[in-house]
Amino acid sequence: MSKPELIKRSGWAFVAGAFAFITLLSGSDPIAIPGSVVSAILLAVGMSGLRSAYGEHAGSLGRSMLLLGMLGPVLWVIAIASMALVTIAQIEEGFWILIFVGPAISLLGLTLFGLTALRSKPMPRLNWLPVFAGIWYPVTYTLFSVYDISHKGVFPDQYLPALVLIVVIQFLALCILGFVLIDDSSKELATA
Repeated sequence: MSKPELIKRSGWAFVAGAFAFITLLSGSDPIAIPGSVVSAILLAVGMSGLRSAYGEHAGSLGRSMLLLGMLGPVLWVIAIASMALVTIAQIEEGFWILIFVGPAISLLGLTLFGLTALRSKPMPRLNWLPVFAGIWYPVTYTLFSVYDISHKGVFPDQYLPALVLIVVIQFLALCILGFVLIDDSSKELATA
């Protein structure tokens, strides 16, 4: 597959992953949990395209960070399997948060790739966009997880508007990244 086609597919995977990610706002576990899984998988597919297309210019650290993002769904399965070892009381005390770790791991990989992209500039433009597109959910997820576990599973209703805003920003940033990659692929195809 050609580099422009990889970039284009990667862009569409990010857009589709963003739409799967936004299901976290559904308020329904039967929608949000599968949406979290599908989002992590689509983001991993998008990062595999980024790795194939821009990995050689991003350096070994950038490729490794994208590999971390691609392993998000695998690490999610390990986290869910480890929940079998956790008691019901521990789940009620906040360990249920592990259900939504898949996109956090994938987006952490994208954020760390973005930090290396700021230095190595592997993309033709907007090398800051992977950081911007990736950082929102991992940071919020980490803060929320610490709060949830330290408060024994009590949901922070007072922070719900802020959580919704962060998820919407994450959604929009992933869509923008996807559309920029799609646009870059058409420009690269024209020059090829």
